Amino acid sequence: MPKRLHPYVAGGHRSWSVSSNSPTASGQSDLLKDLGRQLQQNYQNLLKEPAPDSIKQLLERLERTRHPEEDGNL
Repeated sequence: MPKRLHPYVAGGHRSWSVSSNSPTASGQSDLLKDLGRQLQQNYQNLLKEPAPDSIKQLLERLERTRHPEEDGNL
């Protein structure tokens, strides 16, 4: 089965190494930045939604266990 290359490799992106399929440090940085931007764009609407009640309750329990002195039970 032929290898699938990242679009940057197929497009001849300057930051990628010519002698291998592995990106250079600069290419890896560009790839991670691009991936971060795409993830942020794809999940932006999801991040604006309120958390479900079950998640809120779990977070409140976690906070109480981390900071029991703030619970009023000194």
